[in-house]
Amino acid sequence: MDGTIIMVAKLKGGAGATTTCRELAAAALADGLDVALIDLDGQGTLTKWWNRRTKDAALGVRQPELLQVAAEQIPATTKALRARYDLIVIDSPPSVADTIRAVAAVTDLVLVPARPTTDDLDAVGPIVRLLHDVADIAFIQTQVPNVRSRDGADAHVLLAQRAPVVGRTTFRAEYSRPPSVGSTGFEMGKVAAQEVGALWACVRERLAIPVSRDTGKAVSGDDVTMGLEG
Repeated sequence: MDGTIIMVAKLKGGAGATTTCRELAAAALADGLDVALIDLDGQGTLTKWWNRRTKDAALGVRQPELLQVAAEQIPATTKALRARYDLIVIDSPPSVADTIRAVAAVTDLVLVPARPTTDDLDAVGPIVRLLHDVADIAFIQTQVPNVRSRDGADAHVLLAQRAPVVGRTTFRAEYSRPPSVGSTGFEMGKVAAQEVGALWACVRERLAIPVSRDTGKAVSGDDVTMGLEG
């Protein structure tokens, strides 16, 4: 079965896109999947997290691969990516509409994180219009103040009018602290594990992603990058 490509897209920073990428990667790894990450955000936050995570990682411990693939190369390399990984998660750049649209066209799902704030909800319309008829879109609510937040509930209603809402994460240190040591809330926090686990289960079901696939071969990040560039 071919691998799945998910892009986490935003037209503004601060909505939790990079957090969503690494949390989904951790949940997929826990399910035994081979995961690749592509960091298209110029800030390189996902790359820095990956560097911390893998710096002293024990041999034999499953880790995501970080691939150096330029945005303009992605449409031509999706066949190779799908053949070598179960899940590819792409962190998109903010405010680069043409790039987001071109990459979205070759993905299976575009996740759009949105906080329950006026600024984030204002940014929803443009990205939905940008990707209309281009990709399957779903929202994830991020940094919701608490599980009973009225702002969160109101935002859910507004988002659901435009596309499905597949998950929610609350505002807590369980998400902000683990990245400093290359980990995630899913791996280190009880509530975060429940929230991300529910999000991943919904995404996995929506895209019919198998729990585990043994490819029978070990492929290094360097090998993949060389193969894609060739």
